Amino acid sequence: MLPVSGLVDSAVAAQAADDTGVLSGPALFSAQPLRIQVDSRERQSPVPALLAAFPDVTLSYAALPSADYVLSDDVAVERKTASDFVASILDRRLFGQATRMNVLFPRAVLIVEGDLTQVPHSIDMEAIRGALAFLIVRAGMTVLQLNDASETAAMLRIMARHAQERMGQPVSLREARPQIEELYAAYLVEGLPGIGPRRARMLLAHFGSPAAIMCAAAEDLARVPGIGKKSAQRIWQAVNAHYNPETALRVQPTQPDPAVAPHQS
Repeated sequence: MLPVSGLVDSAVAAQAADDTGVLSGPALFSAQPLRIQVDSRERQSPVPALLAAFPDVTLSYAALPSADYVLSDDVAVERKTASDFVASILDRRLFGQATRMNVLFPRAVLIVEGDLTQVPHSIDMEAIRGALAFLIVRAGMTVLQLNDASETAAMLRIMARHAQERMGQPVSLREARPQIEELYAAYLVEGLPGIGPRRARMLLAHFGSPAAIMCAAAEDLARVPGIGKKSAQRIWQAVNAHYNPETALRVQPTQPDPAVAPHQS
């Protein structure tokens, strides 16, 4: 779990933020609205009102099938207070929620608000650490611990800006190419939307080569464990998309989808 204050050296963070326009006057807010979709149940929390106070944030509400906040097609966030996090371990809601988020979104994030050590509960802290470790290591989620709703709202806004605008910078698709020839296959497959190292290995194990993956139909891609129909369709669309150099690097904000079913918080 990552307390935000300890992520990076403060001087480095300040310089990086200033370089991307986060701290400097006119660039403090985005040039275009940041669209964040909010689960209807989150209306009861203070976070949506805090988000709405940012002039560059536009909220829409829906009964989401998973997560509390959808920042883009790829990124979704579940928010839990420290007490609700502990309760969700006890009634086992937490693990079902994590599974649904991983199926629906390539980047699933959990925000825990408050100090877990200060929550009265009947389970040992070691069990709480075990649940956090499972989410990070086994479920592949990003877990952040924030102090309060104000920090959550500020973090959601910045995350939405990264997800939707890439901070206004051209997107570097991947890191430097691998130096070992045998890794080129995985390197190529990881360039597909929503595909990280684990999914790349699964695709390669199933199809045998990047060429076979690129030629596969969406229904064949969906048969690979851990891919799913939505991810398979996105891969197929990316492989078969017509390249337009005038629009290739423009990132459009996600549009809300009203046709969704409710989920349990």
